[in-house]
Amino acid sequence: MLETPNDSVEPDLGPPAAGTEPEAIGPVAAMGRLFTGAADRWRRSRSLRLSLALWSGLGLALTLGAGASAGALGGRLGLGLLAGAVWWVATTACLFAGISLLRRYPDQSPVDRFGVPNGITAIRAYLSLPVVLYAALPPPGLARVLFLVIAAPIAALDSADGFIARRAGPLTVLGRALDPIMDTAFFSLCAVACLIVGFIPLWLAVLVLARYGLPGVGFLVLYPWLRRPPAMVATSFGKFNTMASAVTIGVSSLLVLAGGPAWQTDIALGAVLAVTALGHFVTLWRRTFPSSRSVPAPSVDPRA
Repeated sequence: MLETPNDSVEPDLGPPAAGTEPEAIGPVAAMGRLFTGAADRWRRSRSLRLSLALWSGLGLALTLGAGASAGALGGRLGLGLLAGAVWWVATTACLFAGISLLRRYPDQSPVDRFGVPNGITAIRAYLSLPVVLYAALPPPGLARVLFLVIAAPIAALDSADGFIARRAGPLTVLGRALDPIMDTAFFSLCAVACLIVGFIPLWLAVLVLARYGLPGVGFLVLYPWLRRPPAMVATSFGKFNTMASAVTIGVSSLLVLAGGPAWQTDIALGAVLAVTALGHFVTLWRRTFPSSRSVPAPSVDPRA
């Protein structure tokens, strides 16, 4: 869940000067700026170094532990450890780049620690790949149980980070940016895991992957035609779709385990996912390419 109920999330790379438009830069340059700013702050702040070490160290224990246990259960220990290590490196790199966005929202004052809310979001990211490892490596029957055991608590953490941020803080630009990214990683990997263990059909897995993957692909394809730097946007349709994704995965999984009629439920929930995803895409399109047509203001004759 997002830390605030606002529908628009715009984690800029630096506060723009008053009265100026944000500078339009490409995605590669944007990532370079994030890492450069993060490295500068990391060097200057001991608190940031300790905070990053704390959460990345916890993530290392979780990813390697999950990779080792999943690999051992499936007789492929080396593969589990390798997958866990690669995922840890990638997630920690994203967390490091996020140091540039460690500013309080909305006053933009610097924050010298990740804090519990951002830490919980990071843990969700570290544990997203193990969801797939537990589904793919152990024997099928055990894989189904392990998937539910690990996926359910991670899904519950989705609302914990925002709740803590709103009540205890710090409420940061990084937190507002990380949450939709973590939703994308978690639910996409959950869809793959559910497909592997037979909890959902292929068409439903593709629908979930399309909902989370198409905005990113569209951004990369359409970037040359964007007139302003794209914002990371949450929409009401997107929030409802995220909730529906969690319900779909949970209900379909439990029905399959219970031997119930999952296909009827899949169709009904799939229709909800499709409609809300379409509403989300349309809203993103309108915000990214606002209509140039506007209703002119009525003219006023100064002599009247």
